[in-house]
Parts: sequence; structure tokens; C-alpha cells
Amino acid sequence: MFYNLQKVEVIYFMHFKEGQILSIHAYKHNGDLYRSWDKSIVLENTEDYLVLVNEHVTITEINGRKWTTVDPAIWLFFPNQWYNIICMIRNDGIHYYCNIASPFILDCQTIKYIDYDLDIKVFPNRTYKLLDLKEFKTNRRIWKYPIPLQNTLWQNIKKLKKDVRKQQSYLFNDEVILQYWEKYQRQVYK
Repeated sequence: MFYNLQKVEVIYFMHFKEGQILSIHAYKHNGDLYRSWDKSIVLENTEDYLVLVNEHVTITEINGRKWTTVDPAIWLFFPNQWYNIICMIRNDGIHYYCNIASPFILDCQTIKYIDYDLDIKVFPNRTYKLLDLKEFKTNRRIWKYPIPLQNTLWQNIKKLKKDVRKQQSYLFNDEVILQYWEKYQRQVYK
């Protein structure tokens, strides 16, 4: 569905302006819409990543259930990586939720990606937990995930675990995430 990103999409990505509102759609491998976020605000974009802010965002689940986020979050998307990272800012520190997913594409004002079930939750003390392994095993069998795809997903899990353990990793740097949050607050409360 989204495997072959073209350079055109990366160029288009560069045209998004800070403050622009995007929606986000997560799909499953079979093409079904799995979850959607009604609005995220572009905070920064470069050729290598897109930074969004979520604050009081309505999420719609596949079953139609809707709920609103409580914790503000910085969401990092990468056009050439098989994951995205939600950095939830809570009273006890920053919790990182890493979705193992296809690289994203942009369709009008919507970010789209395929969610591949597996997630890594990173706690403020830098311990982590791999989530949804049972769901992954079921879905890879039902939807026949190709072996090269499965290998790519596991390679990205290894990379993320390694980055969590690194003290200087940009991806899991609380200071960087808090700077993004402060930047957003300065813009909103001018």
C-alpha cells in the first residue's frame, strides 16, 4: 500500500508550514483504517523528520469509539523510517510510545501510515517494554506479511532499543522534547 515512497512526496512534505493542522490516519496491512487523529499541529519540518504537537486531540478507533487525549504529546514522523514516536508529556516525565509502522505518506492534509502492531513503550527511567507481540503474530499470519517486511520491522525494533539505551540519542532526549513543547507554548500563548 505505502511501501514505495517517491521523492515527490518528500518535496511536498517540505511545503508544510509551522502551525498548519493535519489529520493522521493509521491503517492496517489489509488497507483498513485502524485509528485516526482529528488534528495535529505542525511544529517543525525538515527533510529528515516532521514534528507535530497533539493537545486535546480526538481519536477515533476502528469500532467508532472516540476519545480525547489527556496528555500533551510531541509526535515525531520520519519519511524514511519504519516507525514513528509519540512523546507523551506527563507529570512523572516523558513516556515514549514507538509505533512500528511504515514510513508515512501525505495525502492532502492527512498523514497516512500502516501500523504493524508492534510497539515499544519507553518509561521515564529508560526501561522499555515490547507490546502487542500476540497481535503481530496473528496479523502476520492472517495478512501474510512478507518475510522481507518482517525482517525490516525487527531491524527497526533493534535500532529503537539500541537508541533507548544510548544516553545521547536524539530520539529519546527529554530535553529536546521539552524544547519542542516550550516552542509550541510560546507560539500558542503569544
